[in-house]
Amino acid sequence: MADDMRPQLGSYGQAYMKTPHLDKLSASGLHFDFAYTNFAYCAPSRNSFMSGRRPDRTRCLNFMHTFRKAPGGEAWTAMPQFFKKHGYFTSAAGKLYHDGMDDAPSWSFPSNQTHWIKCQKGDMNYHTDANYCGVTNESKVTYTDEDLVLEEGLRRIELAHASGKPWWVGIGVHRPHWAYRVPDGFYGPQLYPPGADDVVQPPAHPQAPEGAPWMSGNWEGGDIHDPAHGCPSCIVPNVRAIEYRRWYYAAVTYSDHMLGRALAKIDELGVANNTIVVFHADHGYQLGELNEWSKKTNTELAVHIPLFIRVPWKNNSIGKRTQVKAELVDMYRTLAELTGLGGVEDGVQGTSLAEVFDNPAALQKKVAYSQIPRCGCHGGYKHNSTECGLNVCIYTGLNSTDFNFMGYSVRTDEWRYTAWVPWDRHTESVAWSAFTAKGASELFALANDTGRDFDFAGYSKNVAGEAQYAPVVTELHQMLVSAVSTWNPGDGDDKVFV
Repeated sequence: MADDMRPQLGSYGQAYMKTPHLDKLSASGLHFDFAYTNFAYCAPSRNSFMSGRRPDRTRCLNFMHTFRKAPGGEAWTAMPQFFKKHGYFTSAAGKLYHDGMDDAPSWSFPSNQTHWIKCQKGDMNYHTDANYCGVTNESKVTYTDEDLVLEEGLRRIELAHASGKPWWVGIGVHRPHWAYRVPDGFYGPQLYPPGADDVVQPPAHPQAPEGAPWMSGNWEGGDIHDPAHGCPSCIVPNVRAIEYRRWYYAAVTYSDHMLGRALAKIDELGVANNTIVVFHADHGYQLGELNEWSKKTNTELAVHIPLFIRVPWKNNSIGKRTQVKAELVDMYRTLAELTGLGGVEDGVQGTSLAEVFDNPAALQKKVAYSQIPRCGCHGGYKHNSTECGLNVCIYTGLNSTDFNFMGYSVRTDEWRYTAWVPWDRHTESVAWSAFTAKGASELFALANDTGRDFDFAGYSKNVAGEAQYAPVVTELHQMLVSAVSTWNPGDGDDKVFV
C-alpha cells in the first residue's frame, strides 16, 4: 500500500516515470486502468476498504474514530480478520489502517505501525515549511520510516511462511505522502534531473475548473507550502511547481523500490506462484492540476488510484488490462472469492471483481462512487465566500454546525457527476430535499479519458448547468440518490443516509 499515490506510473502510459517494479507487477498481473478510492483522504478511506464498508456505513468521515465505533462495528469482521478466522496467519507493518487507528482483532500476529519520520535537522533542504527533503549523513535520523516498515514487513512475511499456514500480510509505506523525504540516491534532481531533457513539466491546466461550485475546492487547504498558494486563482509559478513535482516523482520511485524488495522476498521464499499480490494507494493526489495541491476533493485525480492484482493461477489475467470501474471497497469480496474461501458476512459491501480475472472485459457497466464532506462553509471562516474551511472537517463531530455538505460522486464511462448535498447535523445525514442543483453540482465529460491521461483537458469545465446536459444530470443524480440510500441500511440504531 502506498500513501497519496496517483496512477502516474510507467504502466499507465507515463514512460518517463521510473517505476520498474510497479510496471513489472502490472505486466505479470491484472492492470486496472480505472480504480478509485471511496474517500480522498487517509483515515476514512482505510476504515472503508479494510472493513469492507462504505464511508457512510462506517460513519468514519474524518479522523475522529474507527469503524469499530459505528453501530454494530465492534462485531464486524474486518478484511484481514476474515482470513484470520479461516486459519490464516495475518499481520501488517506500516500504514495499512491509518496511523494510530490500528485494529487488534485483525491480526493473529501483532502489526507494527512504524513511526512516521518527517523532515528534520540535518536533512537536505530542511526548514520548518519544507515540502521535500533528503536524508544525509548529517540527518538527525539517517534512515527513513520506509526502511523500518520493510524490515518489519519482511520479518512478518518470513514468520508467516514459517508458520505453515496460508497468510495475509500487509505492508504500507508513507511515501509519496507530503513532505517528500527520501534517501540519497532518490533525491528529485538525481532521478528526474533538470536541464534540456527535463521530463518534469508544470501542470497543463493550473486554473480551477470553469464553473466549479464554491464548496468543491481545496485551494486554500492543500499540502504544499508556497507563497503563491492559497486561493482559487493563486497559481504557483511554474519554476516552483516543477520542483515540487520533481520530488513527488522521486518519492513515487522510492515507493516502487520498496515494493521491489517485498516482491523479491516472495521470490526468495519460493511462493510467488501461489501468492496473490495486491498493490494500490489509499487515494490519488493532485500536483497543481485545477489549482489543487493535495487530495481532499472529489476530483478525478484525488480519487483515481493505481491498482494491480497478480493472481498467478488466473492465466487469463496475466499481463492484461481491464476497464472495469473498480472501487477499494470491492477488495474484501474480491480477495475472499479469489482465495476460494466463499461468502463473507452480511453487511460487507462492494462488488467481487473475481470474474474479471477470467474475463477482463466483464463488469463493464459497473460504476464507481466516492464522497467527501465540506465544513466551515458558513460565516466566520476566512474563505467562506470562495471555499469551505476544509480542514475544519478533520476533527469535528458529525452533529457539529461545522459540518455543512457531503459531496457524492459517481463515475461512469462518459461522465463524472457530483452533488454537494446539505448536511443535517440533527440527523447526522444529508438532506436531499434541501439540495439545489444550481451552484452545487458538477458534471465533467470524460468519454475520452483512457485512465492514463494526466493532461486533463476534459476536467477544465463544469457543464452541469448547460441545458443540453440536463437529462444526463437528472439520470446521474437519481443514480446517486438511489445508491446512497442503500449504503447505511440500518440495523436498529443506524441512521439511514437518504
